[in-house]
Amino acid sequence: MVMGVVLATIPVGRGDTRLKGYKISLTFMALSFVLLGCYCYFKLKLPRELLFIPFFISSHIQVSLLGLAHLNLINLNIVHRKQVALNFLPMVICASLYAIVQSFVPFVRLSSWQILFDSISNPSVIVRILWLIVYIGQILYYAVVFFKEEKKYSSELGNWLSDVPGWRYRLALFSFIGAQLAGLDSVCICLTLDPMWGGLFNLLMLVLYAFMCILFVQYPSIFFQISGLIGKSDKEDMTSARVTPLDWEEMKEIILSEKLYLKEGLTVDQLATSLKVSKNVLSRSINNNEGVNFNTYIGRLRIAEAQEIMKRDSEISLLDLAMKVGFSEQSNFSRQFKSITGFTPGAFRKSILSADSFDSSEQS
Repeated sequence: MVMGVVLATIPVGRGDTRLKGYKISLTFMALSFVLLGCYCYFKLKLPRELLFIPFFISSHIQVSLLGLAHLNLINLNIVHRKQVALNFLPMVICASLYAIVQSFVPFVRLSSWQILFDSISNPSVIVRILWLIVYIGQILYYAVVFFKEEKKYSSELGNWLSDVPGWRYRLALFSFIGAQLAGLDSVCICLTLDPMWGGLFNLLMLVLYAFMCILFVQYPSIFFQISGLIGKSDKEDMTSARVTPLDWEEMKEIILSEKLYLKEGLTVDQLATSLKVSKNVLSRSINNNEGVNFNTYIGRLRIAEAQEIMKRDSEISLLDLAMKVGFSEQSNFSRQFKSITGFTPGAFRKSILSADSFDSSEQS
């Protein structure tokens, strides 16, 4: 409950349209946390039971809220009113079916596995088992949809950003994995009557929700970089579909002469604005003429610049060097340096020093 209140009251920045999508995800997350707190409170006043109907209602709402919250972080166009309604539809159908069946057959309290097996032909029990299967199916559904969108999101980052922010941009992925584990943990809680195991599963649930809360609180720093890019519907003019080599050579000359690639946090939108062309034209030009995406192309220019700087100043620190050529993190600089040159920055520096020493000895 406390974590839900924390998420609901986080100051996100009024009037900042960049965080609109994050606010929606935050609302879904806060509702999920508060709902879990309410269920835990009322569960103490209810008898322990297998395939518990209040559990299904609470958990089903939670898995839908958590799934939508995480999907919205990596694709702002995937979560809309119709999508929300469709995601809650399986729970509504199962609840309606159970209510109908329960009005015709006596209620069976499943206080032990033996009673469950003895009542397996009871329509009420069958509906509960069916509901559990639907619940697990919805967990798997969110996994399939999320990982499909996350794969697309990860591959497109190279077309958007010159400096992909390392592991931090995958906070949504780590949080989603926590949500999936929480969903499976709920299944375990639903199927146990042992207070000890139930307590352990509840503790694990608390840890997973705290993990998600911590990641969500950190996410705005990444969302600022990718909002307006993720899930963005492409409404730019597509009439200029073909770009001649001459057009690209002109743009390339400006990029190199003015060293636009050294701007920290450079995005494809920012570079396109500087060149007075559309994002589509620039991205397509790089892909068609250089054979790589935006991130790799800018990375090559930055690493070439870094090599020249190291040749002139072999004493410069790697952190200062990374910042000087436009990287926001030294780890990103080192990773991209090795990817492009085959050497770590440190190994390249040693090769320069060795070459200088050899030249000095030759002259002597």
